Formats: sequence, structure tokens, C-alpha cells
Amino acid sequence: MRKFNVIAAVLGLGLGFAAAAPAANAASLIPQQEGEIQLTNLQVLDPNQAINTSDFGFSVTSLLFDTDNSQQVNYGLSRLFVDAKGTANSYGTGTGAVKFKTRDGGTTEGDGEFWLRAAAIQTDGVASEGGELEVGRFRFDFERVLDEITIDFFDTETSLFSGILEVNGQSVEDFLAAGADGNVQSKTLSNVKSLVLQLGKDDGKGKGDGVTISGVEIVKSVPEPTTTFSLGALAVAGMFGVKKRKNFKK
Repeated sequence: MRKFNVIAAVLGLGLGFAAAAPAANAASLIPQQEGEIQLTNLQVLDPNQAINTSDFGFSVTSLLFDTDNSQQVNYGLSRLFVDAKGTANSYGTGTGAVKFKTRDGGTTEGDGEFWLRAAAIQTDGVASEGGELEVGRFRFDFERVLDEITIDFFDTETSLFSGILEVNGQSVEDFLAAGADGNVQSKTLSNVKSLVLQLGKDDGKGKGDGVTISGVEIVKSVPEPTTTFSLGALAVAGMFGVKKRKNFKK
């Protein structure tokens, strides 16, 4: 019965229903589990809570955002996590430990969804605000060129703190304007192989809750209607061919 259903679907597309096929199929790139992203240049705090993004078709590299040491506190490479609202999480021990509360005091999270969350780490290894200073700069490298992705920036309350710095190796510096508490600002890009995102920024007063992102989406193209029709026609021809051979054997 299962084989019949598959064949019927192919026949339906091939014999005139191709116009009903969706133009694209979107799927989130955010891993649907909490944990620390395994960065290309930084070991995770707890291997048992590591998330390997290569399983999702991309890699992430942490970049220095305080390159001129202009902040009151000197920062090294930030860590990156997948988090969800309503759960407390702890990674590592000592001053470098990152601990997320059930409800974060700085960033308004989205309900019922997983999102990427930066954690600023000082040059001495100390996790700022216990890991709740959500500031970082990251490069995303995708295994193939993505037709289109959508990036949702959460709780961007300060102007020019967060945004897109680079796409496919080219500088763009597309920063976000300040929004209301709990706002979500989205950016959509086409034909993306890599991009650099700035998430938040220390405001020079030892604080700055940063920003989170979610809804990074990949849109996979499906065959054009003419191609789908051709595939359907081949399937039909193949079926008839099999039937003729069976008749011949009789």
C-alpha cells in the first residue's frame, strides 16, 4: 500500500497537478534542543551538552567584537547556545560557568521556541553576568548556498547594537534601529553562503543585555513544473515498461 501511495503522488504531479506544488519548502536551522553550539574555534564547557551544527548543514565561528579593547571590560570570544523559555540551564563550573535562569532578566524570549543566545566571555575566562550578557559576534558558514534565509533579532532595544556585518565575505553593516521592549526585527537575505552577525554590544557601563536570534530558515527549491512533469512522465513510462515485461514473461 505504501508503494502505491508513492507512485500515485508521482503520477499526480506528472499528469497535470504540478502547478499545485509549493514553490519552496522552509525549515528552521535552529536545532530543536537546548545546549551549547560547538564552535569551530572554541571548546564547549560540557561535552554532554554540545550541539554539533554540522548535522544541520552549517558551522559557526566566534569572532572578537571588542577588537580595540574600547570597552571597560576586555572581552574574548563569546560562546553561543540554543535556549528555550522557561527552563534553567547550567554549563561548566567556576567563574567561567554560564548559567541561564528560568526567566532571563534582560532579554524577552519568544514563547515556545528555541533561539540562539550569545554569552560574552572576558579575556580572563570569566563569563560576564554569569553568562547572561548576551553579546557576541559570529560567522555562519553553510555547506551550500541558501536560496533564502530569514533572521529574527529579539529584543533589540538599543540602536546600532545588533545586525548583519557581512554576507558572503562582503561587508554590509546592516544594523538595526532601537525598538520597543520585546520587539522582533527580521532580515531576509538571498543566495547566502556565509554571514557574520553582531548580537548586542556592551554599552560601556558594564551592562548591555544584548540580543537573541531565532527563525534562521533555509528555503530549498523544488523542481520547476516542467521538470516535475518530465519526472512524472518517466515514472509512467517506467511503470508501463514493467507491465509489458511482465506480460511478455506470461
